[in-house]
Amino acid sequence: MKFTGIAASPGIALGPVQRIEREVFEVRETPVPEGHGEEEIARFRDATEASRRDLALIRDRIAAELGEDKAQIYDAHMMILNDPDLLSAVENGVRRDRRQPGMVFRQYMSAVAARLERVEDEYLRQRRDDVLDVERRVLRHLVGDGSRSLAQLTTPVVVVAHELGPSEVALLQPGRVLGFVTEVGGRTSHSAIVARGRGIPAVVNVRGVMQHVKSGDFVAVDGYAGALEVNPDEEASAAYRARRDLFDQETLALDALCHEPAVTLDGRTLELGANIELPGEVEQVLAAGADSVGLFRTEFFYLNRLELPGEEEQYRAYRDVTERLRPRPVIFRTMDLGGDKVASYLGTTHETNPFLGWRGIRLALDHPEIFRAQIRAIYRASAHGRARMMFPMVSSEEELERALEICAEVSAALERSGIEYDRDLEIGVMVETPSAVWIADALARHVRFLSIGTNDLTQYTLAIDRDNARLANLYDPLNPAVVRSIHHTVQAGQEAGRWVGVCGEMAGDPRNAVLLLGLGVNELSMSCFDLPRVKAAVRSVRYEAAAALAREALTLSSSHAVKGLLHDAIETMLPSFLLAKRSPL
Repeated sequence: MKFTGIAASPGIALGPVQRIEREVFEVRETPVPEGHGEEEIARFRDATEASRRDLALIRDRIAAELGEDKAQIYDAHMMILNDPDLLSAVENGVRRDRRQPGMVFRQYMSAVAARLERVEDEYLRQRRDDVLDVERRVLRHLVGDGSRSLAQLTTPVVVVAHELGPSEVALLQPGRVLGFVTEVGGRTSHSAIVARGRGIPAVVNVRGVMQHVKSGDFVAVDGYAGALEVNPDEEASAAYRARRDLFDQETLALDALCHEPAVTLDGRTLELGANIELPGEVEQVLAAGADSVGLFRTEFFYLNRLELPGEEEQYRAYRDVTERLRPRPVIFRTMDLGGDKVASYLGTTHETNPFLGWRGIRLALDHPEIFRAQIRAIYRASAHGRARMMFPMVSSEEELERALEICAEVSAALERSGIEYDRDLEIGVMVETPSAVWIADALARHVRFLSIGTNDLTQYTLAIDRDNARLANLYDPLNPAVVRSIHHTVQAGQEAGRWVGVCGEMAGDPRNAVLLLGLGVNELSMSCFDLPRVKAAVRSVRYEAAAALAREALTLSSSHAVKGLLHDAIETMLPSFLLAKRSPL
C-alpha cells in the first residue's frame, strides 16, 4: 500500500510503525460554580506557567543542538502564551460569564488558528500549527496529565500521527525515531524545519494514513519524494535501502557545492537566492550556499498583533538581515496584506473574493503613512548592506508610479535629515498578474528588475485557486500559458536592460529550474531546502542545451507535452538523485 504527501525533511527511513493517537481533551461547557471563579483562573495560570517551563526546557535543548536560529521558533510559542489579549479573554470569560477556562481558551485559540488557515501565504498559514501546538500543551496541563509519550520511545520506530507540533518534534530522539509521517502539515511548518535540522526524515500531509496503518506495520518513508509504502516486499525494501545509501552519498556531494557558484558547463552564471520570512533564518541562507535573499516576506511584522509595527522595529530587523548577509543582496518585498491576510488595525474585512480584492500594493497605497514607514525602514537599512526592494501585486503602471513617488519623497526627506542610505538602492516590481505580464515593458522602464511570482501568476493566469483541493490537478506552472507569460516577461526585461528573477515555488524544482534558465531568467529564488539541488542542476547542464529546450517548450500547447519534453530531455542532463521528486518504486 502506497501513499503520497509532502516531502518535509529529506532522508529514507525503514522500520516498524508506532502510532501516536490524537489527544482528546475533555473540556465541558458547564458553568463555574458561584465563588469558584478565582480558583479556576488560578488553575489556568498554573497550566500556562507549567507550559512556559516546558517550552523553556525545549528551547534550551534545541538551542544547544541546532543553534539560536532554530530555538527562536519556541520564542514565538512563548509569545502566544504571554499574549495579554488571550489571558484577558480567559479571565473575563470566567469572571463575567462563569465559563470554564479550558473552553474559553480553546475557542480563542481555535479562532486564531482559523484566521491563519485562511491566509494565502503558505509560510504564514503553517503558523496555525504553532497555535494549535500551544493549545494542546496548555490543555494537557489544565485537563490532562501534562505529558505525552513521545520522549519515552524505547525501540527504533517510525512515528505515524495525525499531527506533530514543533515542540513535540523537539522531543523525538534521533536513533529512536527513524522518521515520521503525519496526516496534516506543510514543508514550511516549524515542525518540518525542526525535523530537517535534527536529520529526521519526514513526510507530511498524507491524508487518511491513520486509517490504514497500525502499530507494528513495517513501512518505508521517502522524505525526498514525499512517499510512504506500508509493508513493502523484500525487493522493494532492498531498493529503498539502496536509494538511502545513494542519497547519503549525494548529500555529501551537495554539501561540497555549498560555496561553489551556480555556473553552467558552458559558463552561464545564474544567481540563486533564498526565500525567507524571519531574520532568524539567515543562518539557513548561509548554510544553503545562497547568493542572495531573493524574497524577504515582511508580513510577519503586521500579522497577529494588536498595534501597528513602528519604523524603528522594522529598521532594526531589516538592518540585522542586511548586515549579517553582507555583501549578499537582500530583496525586501513590501507588505503584501489584505483580504486573506487580515491585520485588524488596517480596517481589512472579509471579502467575497480576497485574492481579487483589496490587497498588496492596492492596500499599501491606501495607507500611505504605513507604507512610507516601511519604505523608510528599508532605505535606512540599505546603509548597512545590499538591500533591494520590490512591490507586490502590481497590476498597472499607475500603481507603480505612485509607489515610486513615495520612495522619492522618503529618499528626499532622508537626504535633508542627513540620514545615510544607499542612493543606488535597486527597486523592482513583482509580476504576478496577467496585466503585469502584458505591460512588463512599461513597468520595466521604471524599475531595475522584474521578479516573477509564479505561484500567483499561475493562479491568476489559469483562473484556478491554488488552495482548492478539487482543482489541484489543474494548477500547473508548466501550463503553456504560464510558460509563455514568463517568456514574454523575460523578453520585456531584456529589451529594457533589466534583470529578471523568479521567486515562486516553480524555481525550486531542478527540472523547472533548467527550463527557466533556458528562458533567459537571470535569478531564481527558492526555499533553502531546495537550493542545493537546483545549484547542482545548473552546474550539470549547458546553457545552450537549456535554451534549445525552452525554445521547443514554447511551441507546445499542453502541460502534458511540456512535462514530457522536460522528462525526456532532462533525464539525460541531470544526475539521477536530482530527479527524485517521485519514488521510482
